[in-house]
Amino acid sequence: MPRKRGQTRREDHNLRWSSAFKIIFLLFVIAGITLVGIAFSYAITAISESPEIDPKNVRAAIAETSVVRDKDGENVERLVQNEYSQWVSIDRMPDHLQEAAIAIEDQRFYEHGGVDFRRLISATLKNLKDMDFSQGGSTITMQVAKNLYTSPVKSYARKFQDIYYAFQLESNLSKKQILEAYLNSAAFSKGTIGVEAAAKSFFNKDVKDLTLAESAMIVGITNRPSEYTPYNVAPIEDGEDLESIDLALIPATENKGEKAGKDTRKLADKLAELNLIDAFEKNQIKSGDIVVGKAVPNPASKKRQELILHKMNSLGMIDESTMKDAINEPIDLNLGVRTTKGISSYYVDAVKDEVLSILRAQGHKEEEAQNILYNGGLTIETPLDLNVQKILEDKVAQNSFFPGRHTDKNGIIQPQVGITVMNHQTGQVIAIVGGRGIGGNNILNRAKNPRQPGSSIKPIGPYLALLNDGGTAGDVYRDLPRPGGWPKNSTGYQGYATVRNLIRNSSNVGAYLVGKGLASDENAASQKMIDNLKKMQISSIVTPEDDDRYVNIDTQKYNDVNLASLTLGGMTVGISPLEMAGAFSTFPNGGQFIKPSFVDKITDKTGKVIFENKREATEITSPQNAYIMTSMLQTVVKSGTGTYANFGGQAIAGKTGTTNRKRDSWFVGFTPYYTASVWIGNDDNTPLWDYSRMAANLWRSIMRDVHKDLEYKDFKEPEDGLYKKYIPVAGYTEIFAEGTSPKGLKNLYRNVPPKPKTEDKKDNENKDNKDNKNGSDNSSGKTGQSSGKSGQGSGNSKGKGGSSSKKSQ
Repeated sequence: MPRKRGQTRREDHNLRWSSAFKIIFLLFVIAGITLVGIAFSYAITAISESPEIDPKNVRAAIAETSVVRDKDGENVERLVQNEYSQWVSIDRMPDHLQEAAIAIEDQRFYEHGGVDFRRLISATLKNLKDMDFSQGGSTITMQVAKNLYTSPVKSYARKFQDIYYAFQLESNLSKKQILEAYLNSAAFSKGTIGVEAAAKSFFNKDVKDLTLAESAMIVGITNRPSEYTPYNVAPIEDGEDLESIDLALIPATENKGEKAGKDTRKLADKLAELNLIDAFEKNQIKSGDIVVGKAVPNPASKKRQELILHKMNSLGMIDESTMKDAINEPIDLNLGVRTTKGISSYYVDAVKDEVLSILRAQGHKEEEAQNILYNGGLTIETPLDLNVQKILEDKVAQNSFFPGRHTDKNGIIQPQVGITVMNHQTGQVIAIVGGRGIGGNNILNRAKNPRQPGSSIKPIGPYLALLNDGGTAGDVYRDLPRPGGWPKNSTGYQGYATVRNLIRNSSNVGAYLVGKGLASDENAASQKMIDNLKKMQISSIVTPEDDDRYVNIDTQKYNDVNLASLTLGGMTVGISPLEMAGAFSTFPNGGQFIKPSFVDKITDKTGKVIFENKREATEITSPQNAYIMTSMLQTVVKSGTGTYANFGGQAIAGKTGTTNRKRDSWFVGFTPYYTASVWIGNDDNTPLWDYSRMAANLWRSIMRDVHKDLEYKDFKEPEDGLYKKYIPVAGYTEIFAEGTSPKGLKNLYRNVPPKPKTEDKKDNENKDNKDNKNGSDNSSGKTGQSSGKSGQGSGNSKGKGGSSSKKSQ
């Protein structure tokens, strides 16, 4: 540009620079306005896409771990799926914990309105300079927004959303409420959310009991949880003193379920010998479900703690002496547990299944129900009796109850077991075991898995239907070999026998004939039994409507509408020990069935009761019939096939059950206090080594310990509606419901040979003299022989039952 007249070269140079500066400044202004516009547009877009929140109810947005409690209100297990979280009121948090959080995270927390612009602008400029997002600049309020409503992903869009939500939180909540939300929603490493979960996980104590040193260490985690976690997990070296280390049991993430190596299995055995882990943890380690290591203090966590303590001192929150004492305080890691030691997961697994079923029934979809169960902060109250549960766990761990034990091709110990113990007056399941020698969660629960019930179905199948149809315990049936040879008795034959003696000796022929006699055709007779079973919530009965699922290689379909299934227990699928216990519980409960259940009450995180088990009863039979059945089942235990279940000191009733080829061993029985079912069998359905008495032996041992401190009781007899009648030919007094009478009694006389013809005294004397002269004892011999036969016939039900009672049927 040409110089103007009189303009010096310097003036010209300054003018050029002045113009350039104006242009550059103008460009900066334009760029700034453009950037502000872009940022404003970006912010508007981010905010417009932000979901609506309820800032007055922040707790609803916090995922909280649900807890399962036993009958005494004690925590049994926290249902941790991915993260462990437990809400705690800020009033239960120590002041030094709250001050530590403010000191390191947001020292102007009480001064700003949700956003600390000075800190935010400083962090933004540094991020632009470094071209990263390492500097956050977030206040505690913004971190609450991030924890609850946005995400941990670093971006400017998320930052705008955090600011937007922070203003809403500040407008609706007090500073105390915001701090409470932050300390309950922040992540503290190792899958823990919130200070209460952190206190229990790292120091095994409530947050209210944390020292200043412990509080500072916990607060320090939140900045970078993986870096500042209080401990790391290291392998356990050979020769280490196992009793002096802090064990860390971590769920396996890689190679989960892959069998552990030889050294790991040996380590698990050693830890169990020292009582450092329980039997279930040992099995989980061996099966590869969890990894065992030692917790080693993390030096980075200690440095972070000291930084926080110095910061608190510089802000006047603590004096120097207090700071030094906290820095020098030894940190004693005491890793907390989330599950009660010494019990398997079977009971809690059953609780979870029932809660999900309840939530689905309330209208929640499956995914939503799962989220509520694990993250809804539910308090689930159950009737679990830990003492009884531990009795079950102890018994199934004893190999002596399982002769023929072996390990199958999958490495699972056999035979296996399923046990249920319940309170028949309420329907509450107080203990359950679904297997032995197995660890892990969500494994096959054999207490809920159907197996063929064998003869244990007889009381709830043909005999219950008979009593409901007006039949009696004194009705007589022909217990002799059948044409064609089916069905057969394994306990011998009694000739003509009463129903009581049929059930006592577990006669297959008798049960079949009773079932057959319920109606004029097999389908109608079967339907009567099915109706009763379905009323007792037996869910595994296969009917023609669904028999397409059960077809053999010859395309023959199978279902349970037949006498073999319903009178002898040869069912298509079977019945579970849980449902067998429920069905049998009808008898000691006066004919009233209450569905077995694991959940008493469910409360949400706010304390609102969302479910309470009313346990409604269904009448299956009359109190009189229930008492008669109970009486017959007492005979089974006293002198029949169930004598191995008798432990004395209590009134006991029950029924054995075995299946073809010795595949299943059952005993289902009850006392005036509890009903219990025991099933033993091999998972692959191969024969048992000693099937006849296994379940009865185990049942007796369990129930004897369960009743150890309970006083003797008799089964409650109905006040009216019963009468008793002596049956001479049977040799005992029977119980009958009013309005009923025994049928076929005269047939019992067929078991008794005719008595010798009565002669007058003179004829007898002449005959005796004649016989004596001839040296013959034919007459007396025949009489004696006849008496012997008579004794055998009329006493067969007793003698046979006694002689064969060691053979469980």
